[in-house]
Amino acid sequence: MPDSADDIQRPPPPHLLVFPFPAQGHLIPIVNLSENLVSRFGFSITVVVTPKNLPLILPHVTCSPQIHPLVLSLPSSSVLSSEAEHVRDLPHGVHSVALIRALSSLLPLVHEWACSQPQLPSAILSDFFLGFCLDLALDLRIPHLAFFSSGALLASLLHQLFLLPSHTTSLPIHPHLRFSSLPSFLFSHLLPSSAATHAAILNTFDFLESPYLAHLRATAYASGRIWAVGPIFPSVASTDENEKILRWLDICPKRSVVYVCFGSQFTLEPAVTTALAAALEGSGARFLWAVGQGGAYVPEGFEARVGARGMVWRGWAPQVAVLRHKSVGAFLTHCGWNSVLEGLTAGVVLLAWPMEADQFVNAQLLVEEAGVAVSAWAGGSGTVPEVGELARVIAESVEEENWPELRARAAEMGKRAKQAVTEGGSSFVELEQMVKLLTRTAVGE
Repeated sequence: MPDSADDIQRPPPPHLLVFPFPAQGHLIPIVNLSENLVSRFGFSITVVVTPKNLPLILPHVTCSPQIHPLVLSLPSSSVLSSEAEHVRDLPHGVHSVALIRALSSLLPLVHEWACSQPQLPSAILSDFFLGFCLDLALDLRIPHLAFFSSGALLASLLHQLFLLPSHTTSLPIHPHLRFSSLPSFLFSHLLPSSAATHAAILNTFDFLESPYLAHLRATAYASGRIWAVGPIFPSVASTDENEKILRWLDICPKRSVVYVCFGSQFTLEPAVTTALAAALEGSGARFLWAVGQGGAYVPEGFEARVGARGMVWRGWAPQVAVLRHKSVGAFLTHCGWNSVLEGLTAGVVLLAWPMEADQFVNAQLLVEEAGVAVSAWAGGSGTVPEVGELARVIAESVEEENWPELRARAAEMGKRAKQAVTEGGSSFVELEQMVKLLTRTAVGE
């Protein structure tokens, strides 16, 4: 049977070449965005991935047959071992820049693959750490889009740094932010050229970071294309939710539980863990503490002493489901951006304990500007918190009579985050704008 007129006239869906940075906080949102582009708009996606990182995207490939991995091996290096394909596998003292350089060596192979296809990809979407992808896009004469897994405040600060003279001691865009709060390697290694990059895509939403999105649109990119499309979550909710955790939460009173988690890549030193355990014990609050896998240290006798009011979970916890559970009232977090967005969307009170990198910037945004978080500890990962003060913050976070204005702001932020990604919301509209541009590119306009 011949194709209908509609089939003949329908333009081909865009084919996006996606190049993630292999760290959990970077990889998850860019793959989730890819999944959404497939499920909602019919995109075809090719993801550049190394062999050891392939299992991290296989669930998405299985659920979305239009997502295809392009598996490439890193060359041998005097700095990186053959096992170091992910940030968590880097040897002690080896910086992420070494991994970025290793990934840049894949460009000739990616170029060869792209030129071997019946049609070039419509565009390249790369993590903002991987500025070298701009060179590939220019060589192939296709658009390059930079994906920021972090927020607009950090992106604005990074842009500002490259406009300031070297003797400057403060940032006009955020004069109260300390230079020590910025990830140090960003001063020496960064980002594609603002003038040449086709657009920037950020995992944030207008209500949270409107001033910084406006700053980026006005100053950072010649095209003015700054699309805030967050919060980005999987297009299909996970069914791998641990029933034991959820059953325990079901028997707890509403908003009575503090959820404690510092991400999948960070392990606390024993002295810090001991202080945290003492604070949880001394707070008297109910808590769910996700300590991760791999034999994470928990002080001997701690679980017996806290009894039924606390759960220590060893392994992966279904964080989105936990945060949205009616019994969870507060989230003690390292302020990684993905965790921040999950907590904000759930409308819970955030207790900020930044550990490294952009987490200090994120904490200042949440505590000082958005007013949806309380500083739990500001000493980072290398200092032991004051047990009594941390216990006080934990206890007050689930006492309804405390912090009424902050609780109201957190609830409102949760509503605004959900509205942003529903039809007519700011992020929904900006994602559609991005898709329209890429669709025009796919048909050669």
